[in-house]
Amino acid sequence: MSRIYLPWNASKARQRDAERARQNRAEIVRELSWGRVSRRDLIKMGLFTGAGMLAPIGGLNPFVGSASADVPAFPRSPLFGAKPFAQPMPRFDVLARNPLSCLTPSPQAQANETLMPVDSMLGGGFGPVEGRPPGPVWAHQRWSEYVPGACVEATQAPATTNYRYNPQVASSLNSGIDPTHGMPLRFHPKLPNQNPSSVWTFDGTIPPKLVQARYGEPILFRHHNGLPVDVRQNGGFGRHTISTHEHNGHHGAENDGFTGAFFFPNQYYDYHWPVVLAGHYSVNTAATDRMASSPDGSGGLTNVPGDWHETMSSHWFHDHMFSFTAQNVYKGNAAMFNIYSGLDRGNEDIDDGVNLRLPSGSAKDWGNLDYDVNLMLADKAFDRDGQLTFDIFNFDGFLGDVMTTNLAYNPYFEVERRKYRFRILNAAVARFFKVALANASGVPQPIIQIGNDGNLLPSPVTLFELDEQGIAERYDIVIDFSNYAIGDKLHLVNLAEHINPETATLDGRKPFADLTMAAALSGNSADPCVGRFLEFRVVRNPAKPDVSRVPAVMIPNPDLSQIPVARVRNFVFGRDAIQTTSDPNTSAMGPWGIGTDGGLTKAADYGRLSAAPRFGTREVWNLINDGAGWDHPIHIHFEEGQILARNGSLANVRMQERGRKDVYRLQPGGTVTLTMQFRDWGGMFMEHCHNTTHEDNAMLLRWEINQGSEPFLSPLPTPIPTPQGVRFQSPDEVLPTAL
Repeated sequence: MSRIYLPWNASKARQRDAERARQNRAEIVRELSWGRVSRRDLIKMGLFTGAGMLAPIGGLNPFVGSASADVPAFPRSPLFGAKPFAQPMPRFDVLARNPLSCLTPSPQAQANETLMPVDSMLGGGFGPVEGRPPGPVWAHQRWSEYVPGACVEATQAPATTNYRYNPQVASSLNSGIDPTHGMPLRFHPKLPNQNPSSVWTFDGTIPPKLVQARYGEPILFRHHNGLPVDVRQNGGFGRHTISTHEHNGHHGAENDGFTGAFFFPNQYYDYHWPVVLAGHYSVNTAATDRMASSPDGSGGLTNVPGDWHETMSSHWFHDHMFSFTAQNVYKGNAAMFNIYSGLDRGNEDIDDGVNLRLPSGSAKDWGNLDYDVNLMLADKAFDRDGQLTFDIFNFDGFLGDVMTTNLAYNPYFEVERRKYRFRILNAAVARFFKVALANASGVPQPIIQIGNDGNLLPSPVTLFELDEQGIAERYDIVIDFSNYAIGDKLHLVNLAEHINPETATLDGRKPFADLTMAAALSGNSADPCVGRFLEFRVVRNPAKPDVSRVPAVMIPNPDLSQIPVARVRNFVFGRDAIQTTSDPNTSAMGPWGIGTDGGLTKAADYGRLSAAPRFGTREVWNLINDGAGWDHPIHIHFEEGQILARNGSLANVRMQERGRKDVYRLQPGGTVTLTMQFRDWGGMFMEHCHNTTHEDNAMLLRWEINQGSEPFLSPLPTPIPTPQGVRFQSPDEVLPTAL
């Protein structure tokens, strides 16, 4: 069922019907989120069809009375008088980096199985303090080789006020925001504070969080689950079990945020992020190549092993809880992760022949944020009380009607007359963005794209509008504000419209039109998130000359010509999936699924093994969209790939996506051919649509690297977490084509 929000001039009767429908549907959302009913239960009750869709019925018994479940529109989100561009955009909140000795208990290679009492609402008894699966299979790989040089702690927690905001820039570079003032969790000063049950973020606060790391210095991220033990205290959606995926980290599966390796309230999980270059054990193993390097903290470089062509820059991390990823990420489980290197140092002054000197600042040896700005884009929706709301029944893709940047409704950002770097993340559930820059007259302005996903491009590309940006894609751009006068205003504009022309409804399956700048700014689109969403205000000249650069050559792609292709695999993404397993712990129901190498389109089961490429090999994967009515941004965990062709031809691959990538927009009815390698680490990983509504319903599969030796025999046992401990069971199904 597609979703549309009522127009502002809808009749009161129509608004009452829509509000009643929203409340009725919220009843079933609540029951599902509490775990009191399952998808299978709803099918038996006649509320869901066998394909996992909301049945076309007139009532929602047994939860509600006779109110219609089929009202196609919801009330528009109330804004309580909030106006666009009336609040400053907050910079990200940087999480502290501390010595490993700050952690109690101390981290260790295998999961800490020290027992603690388990709350009666979680079944009582005793369970381990750490939710990581135990034993050698889930031990941190090469722990003694990559002893963490820094630790970062955060707690997933209900909404509260931020009294420890640390943007790591002066107030003058943060649009005048005073970090010493408490920052309530609200999306605009005119909007209500969010209830503790409505929003669950890192440390329970806004702005979104940022972790900074550099190559050669492993990070230990201790993630505490501080969510309510009572699953009913969730505001009607979201799950209190979590699994943290560092997207697209090059490390072992035990630290990948596997969808079935989730943990419970009062537990923690130690994620070991070694921060190494891909090819660590096969390329530049003696660390003699100065291009493969990291800031040493004193203006120099420390060489590191691996292939410098694999250097990464802009990551993020988010929840990956099985069947609840969309709800949990939407609810606030999303943060960003900047990785610094000799090439992408975060200090624009140092000219050593390696540093690209991209816009950043120069006060610190590395990781300056003065002119390097993270932007998290996401659409949201609010109920009549102004609390965050979600509709689980839109299996095509949930869309909100309120645009946010860094969890602020349509803010402004003050800039100096110089170059800025912006790391743009699409953190929506299902919405694609197409970003352009307009001056005050609505005339398109140039943008220089320097990165796509976590990686800098081989060469920058100057554009007047970016590609459509799928969910989870990151586009790094540079804007040169020296071309404008003090007092000028410019805007980032979204051109991607999700209105389905056949139904005239807001539809999460794909963007149905990429508007011109004039059309997007006309105010005529029925899509509430089309148009201006972030205002830049040019307020002053920089205090010192801008010495940053955008070099003509950045990071060339790795040369794969001498690496043989061990295998070609085909993955078909489509609807009408079937479920061939019945394990209530690992399987999901839903209309979406994936077919592997000519097999049936199957719904997700993380106990099923769909592919097992051999360690040390390179493969070619064809990702195929079986329908023209939808798009899928497909994410393959573990290692970046290179797109070899779109629809059979390299000529169809735009220059701005010819670098390394980890999310691949298939486009309606399209095919992407990519190549990737399987090296350095082992374990089980995932491949899925990053329209997280599709992922949860149930377009996800498990694959693993077959190392052929202990502890990574193939297939690996499947973890089944409980508050009292994690048990393992044999895979539910191993596809004949997997091995």
